[in-house]
Amino acid sequence: MHMRKMLTVISGILLLHLIYVFFRSGIGSNTFLLNLGLFLGVATYTIFYEQLQKIKWIRYATFIFLIMYMGLGAFAMVYGRWDTVTFQEDVAIVLGTGLRGESPSTTLQHRLDMAVLYHYRNPEALIIVSGGQGSGNVITEALAMARYLEAAGVPPELIIQEDNSHSTYQNMRYSMLILERLFVSDPKVVVITNDFHIYRSMRFTRIVGMDNATSFHGDTPLLALPGALIREVAAIVKMWAIGT
Repeated sequence: MHMRKMLTVISGILLLHLIYVFFRSGIGSNTFLLNLGLFLGVATYTIFYEQLQKIKWIRYATFIFLIMYMGLGAFAMVYGRWDTVTFQEDVAIVLGTGLRGESPSTTLQHRLDMAVLYHYRNPEALIIVSGGQGSGNVITEALAMARYLEAAGVPPELIIQEDNSHSTYQNMRYSMLILERLFVSDPKVVVITNDFHIYRSMRFTRIVGMDNATSFHGDTPLLALPGALIREVAAIVKMWAIGT
């Protein structure tokens, strides 16, 4: 009975977060659909809890799944808070994540604020802002990011927009193509993104050939963290399975 009460509370939290994601990202976004699926799954399990508890393999499988999911999410968060940045890199790559109208989302603002901090520590470095135009957006993430950085005092001549990517793998692949055009030899690169996103981003740097890339993390807003981790764990498993 205690477990059912806990699941009821979790369902309520997921519902509140789903409403938050709806107003932030819209009903057609991948984030909304993923959170909707999770809410429906937990809510269904809660409603039919007594019947499902009688099926031993479902009970064990659910327990193992939750432990593995939470463990991988915790690993991503801990890994992402270990910065390797030297502030001597040639290029900073800032990864896009989402807009509200023409403005960066709160999660993206945390990345951009770290990019501004990086700029003042290493003012000669180029900054690649990477992100295409998502569904429902009127401008690209790269353009919104460039405007934010310029308003914060970053010289526009240091900012390069990569505005074709729609995934983390594409962020890295298309940014790598820019680096190949700009540099004769391999430049030193730092990747700037949120803590939960560092592990997967750094794996992709190795895949596309940025062998010596470093990382610099921004925090994740508390309200955005549950949805971010839900999506990120699924994306990590996908990366392990198919490489992108």
